[in-house]
Amino acid sequence: MELRYLSSIFYQKYKNCKEIMSKGETRPYIIILVEVENNKFAIPIRTNLHKTKDCYETNPKTNSGIDYTKAVVISRDDYIDFTRYPEIEHKEYNYIKFKEREIKTAFSRFVVEYKKDFIRHKKNPNIPSNPRFQYCSLQYFIKELGIE
Repeated sequence: MELRYLSSIFYQKYKNCKEIMSKGETRPYIIILVEVENNKFAIPIRTNLHKTKDCYETNPKTNSGIDYTKAVVISRDDYIDFTRYPEIEHKEYNYIKFKEREIKTAFSRFVVEYKKDFIRHKKNPNIPSNPRFQYCSLQYFIKELGIE
């Protein structure tokens, strides 16, 4: 797991995708890079996180954590900003590194559940999508997820 920022190239390409989180180039979200099912994902670390089963709390003091619902697929290397290095509290970084396997397992489960829900809804549009995925950023990466 690696901490980085998304690049301006990524934000330019996906500027019209309202569920992808952006605070502008001056204050980008720190992301964690994770590989799952032959895809590279960027998962943002957020503060003031609403605790759900689709996030992983990393710092209860600031209510920050990793938000699976706002993950994006990284299909090109230039979507990652390798010129800057994010800074987070040492304690939070160590916690993330210590829980790396648990975070990746939970996120993998999230991706599988998202794909199942998408396929179920695609086969039968009369069945509503799970509200849990209503604001999910993965909706912009159907092709990359292999479920188009």
